[in-house]
Amino acid sequence: MSQDEHTTAGADIQSEPSADIQADAPPITQADVTAQPAASDDSATSAGSADDASARIAELERQLATERDAATDYMQKWQRAVADFANFKRRAQQEQEQRDQLFAAQALAPVLHALDSFERAFATLPDSLRGYTWIEGVALVDYQLRRALEAQGITEVAAEPGEALDPTRHQAVGEVETDQQPEGHIAIVLQKGYQISSLLIRPALVQVARTPQASGAAGASGQMDGESSAPATPEVPEETQPSGPAP
Repeated sequence: MSQDEHTTAGADIQSEPSADIQADAPPITQADVTAQPAASDDSATSAGSADDASARIAELERQLATERDAATDYMQKWQRAVADFANFKRRAQQEQEQRDQLFAAQALAPVLHALDSFERAFATLPDSLRGYTWIEGVALVDYQLRRALEAQGITEVAAEPGEALDPTRHQAVGEVETDQQPEGHIAIVLQKGYQISSLLIRPALVQVARTPQASGAAGASGQMDGESSAPATPEVPEETQPSGPAP
């Protein structure tokens, strides 16, 4: 075999495996060529869908927060409205009660003068008349009137000798010198006062105690005042007889 034949045979042996490899590989078609851009488009579409979903979720969360704030605001307004209505009902009820008390006080105020008359009459009643039955009947009428006032909520104002003076419930009409009660306290109750609940119908008329002055000091001060107030008497010079000529 010549050298050229050996060269040609070697070339055939080297070329045969390449042909077998190419024969075993699948052929590349047009679909394979177009499939690669389609896969890229699917990835882009998936990324865009995820972005849209995230934006949609963010929008829904924003709307949810807005509605939650609105619901909280509505709840607070409703609670304030309920509280305002409860306060209105309470004020209306209090005002109605005060009007009822005022009307009752105005209607029953004239009865207080009758009670004052009964009280003064029993205070000055002679002992010789206390055993008569008609006196007991008058006392029963006085008792019934007082019970009727208490049934309407009208009660006496507390005012007793020795009690501290309360300008909101007591009316001082004078002072009395006494050492039996502290100074500035009630000494004598001249007329009872009446009230209905916290509404004062009329105050109690009282006289207030005043510490008496010492008699010696009072006498000395009175004497000094008398001496100081007495006008000074001018001295009248003695009349001198005119001197005449000696007889």
